[in-house]
Amino acid sequence: MKTSRYSMSAMVCAVAFGAAASAQDFSGQTLVVGTWGGDIERLLREHAAGPLEEMTGATVEFLLGGSGDRMAKMYAERSNPTMDVTFQNIYEAPQALADGLVVAPDETSDIYADIWPGMNNGCYAMSLVGLGIAYNKDLVEAPVEWADMWAPEFTGMIAMAPYPSSEGDGLLGVAARLEGTDEKDPDAAFAKVAELGPPALTYTSLDEVFALMDAGEVAMAPMISGYVLAALKEWDNIGFSFPTDPGPVLVRDMVCQVANSPNPELAAMFIELALSPATQQAYAEEILFGPTNSKAVISEQAAADTINTPEEVETLLQLDWPFLIAQRAEWTERWNREIMGQ
Repeated sequence: MKTSRYSMSAMVCAVAFGAAASAQDFSGQTLVVGTWGGDIERLLREHAAGPLEEMTGATVEFLLGGSGDRMAKMYAERSNPTMDVTFQNIYEAPQALADGLVVAPDETSDIYADIWPGMNNGCYAMSLVGLGIAYNKDLVEAPVEWADMWAPEFTGMIAMAPYPSSEGDGLLGVAARLEGTDEKDPDAAFAKVAELGPPALTYTSLDEVFALMDAGEVAMAPMISGYVLAALKEWDNIGFSFPTDPGPVLVRDMVCQVANSPNPELAAMFIELALSPATQQAYAEEILFGPTNSKAVISEQAAADTINTPEEVETLLQLDWPFLIAQRAEWTERWNREIMGQ
């Protein structure tokens, strides 16, 4: 049932492309898309790459890895890029546009109009997630707030993502606000995070942090919703909280057309498919990444587990990402020294 519904959506998108997709044969051309692996790659293959290949005769090749690797690749290849489309995070997209690495979203396009106002920044907004708290249900009483991580009994029992990361910047922003200031006061932010004690784990995968959390060695961890909420269906003893004081930190994934790429027309078509209601619905239903397309319709269950309306976005903590990016090198050294003790 699901396959036939998505196939119908793909055909509707094909009609929407009109002459752009049908008047020209793209056989023999290869569109290179840089993105993350796992379920994101799978969903993009099913809902964007597959329909595009069928409609145009082109081939879509995925370049998998981290967003930082893609940024470095764009800088290295800026005079002769090999990527056509790249997925970046909320703080990288504006910098990529400022540095001329990507094409600004087309404000006259239908897909731009379908995305909620204020979501596009540097590139098109692809999905919405929030930084919240995963926690051991036996150790921590719900509802969980940010301040709970600083309870004395949990010192040294907080897991953290490696820095630099959205999770690390989000934690610094939250810590600063608990001290009555914001991320532009790094002394307060770093001192507050240091009070958590050495991280119980610097995690690079959900499985490793959830295993220690289930065993009671990790009490809590700042984590980004989406994958986390989907994965928690396998862990009865672990919960996830969107705090309220301050709220969750807003994180957006963005999709960008690389400037001067070899296949700009194909790139634009792929982006339109990626942002279509069908793809956004699949993101929400299967990996709990909230949609940015106002025309996406999702189930009540997916709506309960995702950030999926402009009103919800307004309740989230929005950091000054351009400021944070400018501090990245200095703060990485500081994180290693003051938080990791290296």
